Amino acid sequence: MAATVKKNLYWLSSPDGTAPEVLSNQKIAAGQGILIPNSPMYLSTDGTWKVADTSDGSDKVNGLFVGLENADSTWPITAALAVNTEIRVLIIDPADSFAVYVETSGTDAAAPQALIGDENGLTISTTVGQVGYTTLDTANVNGVVQVVQVFGNVEPVKFDLTTAPGVAVVRFLSTIVNKTKA
Repeated sequence: MAATVKKNLYWLSSPDGTAPEVLSNQKIAAGQGILIPNSPMYLSTDGTWKVADTSDGSDKVNGLFVGLENADSTWPITAALAVNTEIRVLIIDPADSFAVYVETSGTDAAAPQALIGDENGLTISTTVGQVGYTTLDTANVNGVVQVVQVFGNVEPVKFDLTTAPGVAVVRFLSTIVNKTKA
């Protein structure tokens, strides 16, 4: 079965219980496509936000797309945003935990106990109708996140360790969040 589009990557918790910072009035770069909420993004060296791509070893992720600054804008977004359109971005703190569905090379996968401690890459879909959906790919060794728990242990009534798609609790690696990228 193809990788799930049931749910995207999302913020789960922080060590101190404080919600993440959301920056307003941020500018988007040209040509970023049609965004969905929680699309991973990075702040480029020119000061605009760009959509992160599937983990390839040159990765940087600083935030997640929240929405448009202008509340009167049409939602959901149906066309690529113009350069310098103002957006809102949730800032990633490497101490915060995020939930993400699990896949292996494009196929839904379970989130077993053995996944805890692994560093894996993220797959960010560019498929029409799924653009921006983000999953943890157990076959991607370009570490962007570290698995700190699996939902089979967190909510065993709803999840188990063998059913696909599984859900992992991850933290972004500080080296990814603090990196510079054009």
